[in-house]
Amino acid sequence: MAGSIRKRGENSWEIQITLGKDPVTGKKKRIYETVHGTRKDAQKALRNLLHSIDEGTFVEPSKMTVRQFLEQWLTTHKPNVAPTTWTWYQLVCQKHIIPHLGDIPLQKLTPLAIQEFYIQKLETGRLDGKGKTLSSNSVKHIHRILHKALETAVKLQIINRNPCDSVEPPKVVKKEARYWTPEEAAKFLEAIKDDRLYALFYLALGTGLRRGELLGLRWEDIDLAKGCLTVRQELVRAQRGTLFKEPKTESSKATIALSRSVIDVLKQHKVRQAKERLMMGDQYHDNGLVFTKFDGSPLEPTCISGRYFRKLIKKAGVRQINFHGLRHTHGTVLGAAGVPLKSVSKRLRHSSVAITGDIYSHVFDEMDREVAETFDDILQKARARI
Repeated sequence: MAGSIRKRGENSWEIQITLGKDPVTGKKKRIYETVHGTRKDAQKALRNLLHSIDEGTFVEPSKMTVRQFLEQWLTTHKPNVAPTTWTWYQLVCQKHIIPHLGDIPLQKLTPLAIQEFYIQKLETGRLDGKGKTLSSNSVKHIHRILHKALETAVKLQIINRNPCDSVEPPKVVKKEARYWTPEEAAKFLEAIKDDRLYALFYLALGTGLRRGELLGLRWEDIDLAKGCLTVRQELVRAQRGTLFKEPKTESSKATIALSRSVIDVLKQHKVRQAKERLMMGDQYHDNGLVFTKFDGSPLEPTCISGRYFRKLIKKAGVRQINFHGLRHTHGTVLGAAGVPLKSVSKRLRHSSVAITGDIYSHVFDEMDREVAETFDDILQKARARI
């Protein structure tokens, strides 16, 4: 098997590989690929191509299906993203995209086929048995991943253009954040005060920390004397079990002030945990975590935010919200109390004030109306004095 390189133009090279004779026609079978860059880039591409042919992993671009490309893309893309992100990409590709589009030759994938795929997902796309329809937000996520993968195909010159560019993804319907009133939050905490994880929910409401940040919190991250904690890692679900990872954004890595009541609750929790450690003896797994199972091992994220949380809500007799609603409750209560938007944004560690304003617009819109009424009152009083 031979390969050659021919210059086609400025920074453009043609790779040619002869595979042998076609058993049907008797003609020589050749592969052609165009590489943009230097001659060294072309030589490297030729070596990689010859290696893939030797290993039996090469698929002719003209015959490559969407399935083959996505499987290859997942493999090559894995080192470039976080494990949890890759797991999500794999789930979307294997469970949603490949079953519907996988057998289509990549070069024949049309915008129409993708558009029909999205429509089908919106109508009968759920995989968990909880109804039939898939939300527009979920389909938008599928669109983003497929678009990202096909952009790689464009860069590799397997296809000339990305068919997703001509597709209209579904419009995302913004869901209003669900949260508790201060009275509901107080009722919830009073009802669960004897629960061994009372401090976890108290800290969630008192700081607005995310689920993974709470479960990844270590005692070394908390300074009870100074009254603050620092977010350095989070515990997340992975393909197999759980794993610790750094926060997704730099803005998430921050030091947060703790109120006196939160500090007191954490001190009591530390004493309780020390007693559990003594009871378990050598069977205790000391990971330095603040919130753990009885034997010191990490908590299961989906359990805490799922059936465990729902059980406590039912006990308290308050409205059902998801675990992230505790974070929304913290932000809403602060905003309603008149805390400036910028301060709320900093405490919640959003990447921009605009994000905070968008999420908590219901609070700050109401405050704006109150300010307008205040100006009206002042003006009316001033007119009365004239």
